[in-house]
Order: sequence, then C-alpha cells, then structure tokens
Amino acid sequence: MVDDESVNLPPTAKGDPDLILDQSFDADLLYALRATLEAHATHAGLPDGRAMDLVITVHELATNAVVHGAGTGRVRIWRMAGALRCEVSDAGPSLSTRIPRPDADTESLPHTGQVGNAGALPQARQAGDAAREARTPVPDAARWPVQHGHGLWIARFLPDRFTIGSGPEGTVAVADFALPPDGHDAPFGLSRHDQGSHVLLELSGSLGDQAALELATVVRDVVSGEPEPRLVMDLSAVTFWDAMGVAALITAQQQVDGAKAGTMVLTGIRPDFRRRLDALSPAPLTVRDTPEEAARLFRSPPR
Repeated sequence: MVDDESVNLPPTAKGDPDLILDQSFDADLLYALRATLEAHATHAGLPDGRAMDLVITVHELATNAVVHGAGTGRVRIWRMAGALRCEVSDAGPSLSTRIPRPDADTESLPHTGQVGNAGALPQARQAGDAAREARTPVPDAARWPVQHGHGLWIARFLPDRFTIGSGPEGTVAVADFALPPDGHDAPFGLSRHDQGSHVLLELSGSLGDQAALELATVVRDVVSGEPEPRLVMDLSAVTFWDAMGVAALITAQQQVDGAKAGTMVLTGIRPDFRRRLDALSPAPLTVRDTPEEAARLFRSPPR
C-alpha cells in the first residue's frame, strides 16, 4: 500500500460506484465470508497482500458485530474511483435506511489513532445519543473491545481510511482500500552497505511477504555480527506495502532492541506509513528524513 499523498484518494468518490458484494452474515457464516472477501478483493485488483489486509479488516469488524453487536450483519463492497469501499453493518429493522451512501465522505485516520465519522454518521450518532437518553438499548461501537495489538485495533489501521459510528439501529463501519498505482508490483530489492559507524539497508519495490523473509535474515545477520548493532533502513524507494511489510519492520525493530545498545533508524518513510507504524509498533520508532541525517546520530564507530 502507498501513502495518501501518492494515491491522492479523494474523500468523496467520483463517478458511479460499482457494488461488487452484498452479503449478510451471522456466526455460522464468518468462515465462508473470508473466502468470499478474498475472491472479490483479488478480482477487483488488490494485490494478494492487500487483499488479505481487507479480509482481516472486514472479518474482524464482522466478528465484533456478531459477538458484541446485533449478532448478525451485512457486508457491502463498492469499487470506486481508485479504491474499494467496504461497509460492515449491524442488522436492524430498517437497515437500508441508515446505511451511508457509497459516496459519503470519509476522513483519513488521524495521527492520534481516533476515527472520524462517515458523512451520514453524525446524524445517526445523534439519534443514538437520544435513544440512550431515553434508556433504549443501542448497540454501540464504543463498547467494542479495542486493545493495542489485538484484532480490532489492527483492523482500524490497515485500511487507507476508516470510520465507524453507531445509531439507534446499530453500527456502521466503513473501510477504504486504495487500488494500487502503476509500478506497485516492482520486485523487492535490498542492498546492504557497511558505513563504519553503522549499517545502511536500502529497501526498494514492494514490501510484502517476500520482503519480510529477506529482511528478517539480513537484520538477524547484522544483530549477530555487531557488538552494538546500529542500523539505518532507508525506505524512500519502497513503492508498495501491506501488513506483512509492517510486521517485517516491527520485527526488525524488536530484533535490534533486543541486542545490547542496539539502535535502528528509519529514513525516507512516507507520512501515512509512519502513522501506521507508530500506531502498530509496541516500541517507539526513531525516524529521520534521510540516511545522511540518520548517520549524524552515530558520531563514532561502536565499541
């Protein structure tokens, strides 16, 4: 996945959205839903890694709708200009009247990790507040358990945009996944340069499952071969990433942190990607704009 700046995903879809999936679900249908989601996401043009990110996100939302919401729900996916829009709704007596239009505005995930509201959701939330004041039971997304590193937390950060809101008839969650630009499938490349004071790794191409394996091997070699591993990882030539790429960088950070006086610095990282890493990484990340700026952190060779 690339960042919002390069995708330029509009907050409101242009053209006529194409509804490619409309499926109800309950507890017995969650397993089958995963296969359906993967097939439709891949056919619509998402690469395998991002298709699996969509599956994880929608399945997690559907599971929470079953376990913590109404017990049943509905998934709809539209293909829009440059993106797939996925909507997960609790079941309700007037479901079709409260689902936001596929061209409703959605907001990018803010840096704080809080979520915005879809264009049609503020009114639903106000109605939900009124119902709660009248002591009418309302399934509320705020009550869905969100713990750092767990499924629903991760699902909120995998899409390019995510919104959620509750009304008197249930909850609506909307997740946008940008379709890939030209050149997203460039093969992964990794080059290592020993700089004396630190090791520089230059990454390029698609940061997915293949990259995760190669990167883990190289980082392990750096950590085992240096008394105080100092690693600079330049991501400026990375064209695409998915959840496996995120996991690879977080794992690399943990490998370096586990070594004596280990330090890892990321450079050339795009703003949206950094927000995801900051949210998903259990440890703080050190980031600089360029490898040259990162090198200034290492004024002398390790002892």
